[in-house]
Amino acid sequence: MIGRAAAYVVAIGLAAFALFPLAWMLLSSLKTSAGIYRFPPSYLPDGLSFGFYEKVLSTTPFLNFVANSLIVGALATLIGVAFACMAGYSLARARFRGRTLILRAILLAYLFPQILIVIPLFTAISKLGLANTYSGLILAYITFSFPFSTWMLTAYFEKIPAEIEEAGRIDGASNFRIFRSLVLPLAAPGVVTVTIFAFINAWNEFLYALVILGGGERRTLPVGLYNFVGGEFAQWGEMMAATAMTMVPSLILFLLVQKRLAGGLTAGAVRG
Repeated sequence: MIGRAAAYVVAIGLAAFALFPLAWMLLSSLKTSAGIYRFPPSYLPDGLSFGFYEKVLSTTPFLNFVANSLIVGALATLIGVAFACMAGYSLARARFRGRTLILRAILLAYLFPQILIVIPLFTAISKLGLANTYSGLILAYITFSFPFSTWMLTAYFEKIPAEIEEAGRIDGASNFRIFRSLVLPLAAPGVVTVTIFAFINAWNEFLYALVILGGGERRTLPVGLYNFVGGEFAQWGEMMAATAMTMVPSLILFLLVQKRLAGGLTAGAVRG
């Protein structure tokens, strides 16, 4: 009993420690200009003010940054997860010499630090004529998310009973029909997980968005948020409001797929 109470106390303490920066950000975004620069600082705003939100939406191209991030994130996620599903299923079912080596190479590619390949990857993208384009950034994001997504989906597909696929073949279904109608629904938790991973990785990424797209109209949200810090003065209120709005798509995504994440891998499969 004492041990359980101690565990709850530790869990609550860690949760409070993790949530404090988010709470500070939200409360700061609702302060006035005088309140946010007050010293000593106050934790709670004197009164709720949406002035920073109005200023961000009316005086900055924030909505344009949101559209850019949605375009890049959605396309990179869709293409990357689609290829990862096909690659993972092939590696899970095919048996050939060098299969283990390929799986380890895929994991090694994911573990390789992204910052070390920024120059060679940008050089390759530039030679393809894709610098300062959405296509170049999407290609870079697929390069990052594909290895991990393939590795994880391979493990999910391996746990799906092969008898389900054999039953589909007996009914005359093609390999693609079996993959689309039988295998993918059973691997939905894995597909949802890698989809969230790929989208959030693209949504929050800063370095490659800055290098590949530069500072023009195609800037994504992380690069756009960076503009609030410059010179000798930082627009903390505007940054807090913009960051709070940047979190909304990720929160909506988690709310929409939380049931899938909690679902069983083979929910609805044959019994026995």
